[in-house]
Amino acid sequence: MYGYIGTILFVNLTTGDIRREAFDEAFVRKFLGGNGFAAKIIYDTVAAEVDPFSEDNAVVFALGPFTGSPVWGSRGHVASISPQTGYFADSNFGGDFAAMLKKSGFDAVAITGKAASPVYLLLDDGEAVLKDASALWGKPVGESHRLCVELEGEGVESAVIGPAGENQVLFANIMCSGKRISAAGRGGIGAVLGSKNCKAVVVKGSKTVEVADSKALAACLKDRFPILRDNTKAMTNLGTPVLVNLINDMGKLATRNNTREVFEHAHDISGETIREHYTEKNVACLRCPVACGKLVRVHSGEFAGQAVKMPEYETIYAFGSMLENRDLTSIFNANTMCDDMGLDTISMGVTLAFTAECLEKGIVTADELGANLAFGDGANIPELVRLTALKQGAGALFALGSERLAERWGQDSRKYLYSVQGLEIAGHSARGIRSMGLAYATSTRGGSHHDARPNYIEPNGDPGFEGQAVYCVNSQHYTAFGDSLVVCRFISERGLGSPFDESIQEIVRAVTGWEMDLSEIRAIGERIYNLERLINVRRGRDRSKDTLPYRVTHEPINAGPSQGRYCPPEVFEQLLDEYYQLRGWDAQGIPTAQKLQELGL
Repeated sequence: MYGYIGTILFVNLTTGDIRREAFDEAFVRKFLGGNGFAAKIIYDTVAAEVDPFSEDNAVVFALGPFTGSPVWGSRGHVASISPQTGYFADSNFGGDFAAMLKKSGFDAVAITGKAASPVYLLLDDGEAVLKDASALWGKPVGESHRLCVELEGEGVESAVIGPAGENQVLFANIMCSGKRISAAGRGGIGAVLGSKNCKAVVVKGSKTVEVADSKALAACLKDRFPILRDNTKAMTNLGTPVLVNLINDMGKLATRNNTREVFEHAHDISGETIREHYTEKNVACLRCPVACGKLVRVHSGEFAGQAVKMPEYETIYAFGSMLENRDLTSIFNANTMCDDMGLDTISMGVTLAFTAECLEKGIVTADELGANLAFGDGANIPELVRLTALKQGAGALFALGSERLAERWGQDSRKYLYSVQGLEIAGHSARGIRSMGLAYATSTRGGSHHDARPNYIEPNGDPGFEGQAVYCVNSQHYTAFGDSLVVCRFISERGLGSPFDESIQEIVRAVTGWEMDLSEIRAIGERIYNLERLINVRRGRDRSKDTLPYRVTHEPINAGPSQGRYCPPEVFEQLLDEYYQLRGWDAQGIPTAQKLQELGL
C-alpha cells in the first residue's frame, strides 16, 4: 500500500509483551490512518468501564498516509480515554517526531499496561524495546529531549512527558521534538502516559514510504502553492497571534473569564507587538513552507535572556485576555514553563481565570487557596504553572482543572465555568461565533475548536443560527478526515481546500493511488466521527451531557461589536434536535442502528 508501512505495534508495559499486527487495504479504506486508526484501536481494546488511569487504558500514536510524505504540514496524532473528561480525546501534533516514527517502521503504536518502574519505548527500524527511564524521570521536557539524544544518538526524535504528566495532572500533555517543538496538548493524554510510568517514546530509523505517483504529487503541490502562500502570509509574518487583534476587533475575544469579549489592551499582547519587539526568527514543522512558529526573546522573568517558542493565539487568550493580563513577558514565561513542565496552556490559563473570578466573588479566599491571584496581574503566573505541574501548594488545586474546582467549591461557581465535559474552552467564542456553541457541545473531545472549526466569515453581519447545524456536521467530518491523513489544519484549510474539494482528491490519489470521490471522503470522516461518538456513548455520553456553560446560554455579550449574542437554552435545544437529525442519531444523541449499518460500523 502506498503511503503506509503496514504495521501497528502493540506494547503492554505490564507484561513487556510487544507484538505487531499487519493491516490490509480494506481496513485502511475504512479508517484511513491517524485519528481513524486511533479511534478504531481504542474502540476495540478499551472497555467502557476502564478508568483513564487504569493500566487497561491505551495511548495510541497513529500516523496517516500523508505523514512523512512530501505533502506540506504532514503530522501525527495521539489519542486515549481522557482523565479530564472521561471520554475519547485526541490531539494532533507537528514537529519532526511523527515523520521519524514512520521511518522507525510503524503506522501506529498502542501502549497499554503499567511498567513497574519508569521506562521509555525505543523504536528503531522495525525493532521495539523497553528501556530504563530512571535517568529521565523528574526531568523537564527540554532536558528530557536532550537526554534522549545522549542515550540513543544523534538523529533520534522523541515524544516525552514532563513533571506534570509524571504527577498525573489532569491536563498534562505530550511534547514532541523537532526544529519546532510541538504539543499534543488537550485532554490530559500526558497524564495517562505518566500513570503508565512511560516517560517517552524515542524513535529513529531509515525506512521509506513510497507514494503512488511522485510526479503527480509534485504537480499538485506546485499548483496549490501560490494559494497556500497567499492564504498564509499573515501566519508566516505573525504566526497565530495575528488573531488577537482581529478577533478582539470583532468583539469575540473572551476577557476576564469571559465576562466580556473585548480586551482594551489586546494590542499589548498581539502578534503585531510580538513581531515588532520580541521576534528573533521563524521556525517551522517538518517541510512546512508556512513557518507559523517563531522564536521570541524573553526580556525578564524566569526565562530572561533566552530565545523561546512564541506562544500561540490560544495561549495568549488563556494567559492574557482571560486573565485581563497585558504583561506579554509573563505570558512568554508562562508558556515556556507549561512547555517544559508538559502542561496544556488552554486548560491552565482558563482554570486560573475561573479561580480569579471565584476569588473576586468570595467563593474561595486567598488563604484557602494558598496563593495570590488576581485579574490584571501576570507576575506570578509562571510560578503557579510550576506549582501545578508539581502539585505543590495551590498547584495541587489548579491541577484538578476548573470543573472539579467548581464541584469542590460549590455555591455559584459553576456559573463562572468556561468548559465543556471538563475540558476548558479554546479561544474562539462560544457566544460570539454562532456555530461554536453547538460545536463545543457536540465535540467528542469537549471544549476543543478542532472538531467543528470556528467560522469567522460573516459577509452579511450576524448570520444567526440558521444553517449552523449543517456547518458543524460537515466541519466535523472534514477535520476527522484531515486528522486521519494526517495534515495540519492550516495547510488543509488554506492550501488544500476547505471544506472538501477536488484538490484533496488529487493529492490523496497521488499519495495512495486510490480513486476516491468526494462522497467516499465524506463517508470516511463521518464514519470516524461516529466511531468516536460510540466510544463516548458506551461511557455514558448522551444528550444530557451535550451541554454548554451557563454564561454562554444565559448571559448575552455585554458590549462591543458582538453585543447581545449568546445561545439561549431553547435555541440550543433546537440546534441539538437539528444536529442529531442530520447525523441520523436518535433524540438522545445515540447513533441509530441504521446509521451504523450505513457506515459499516
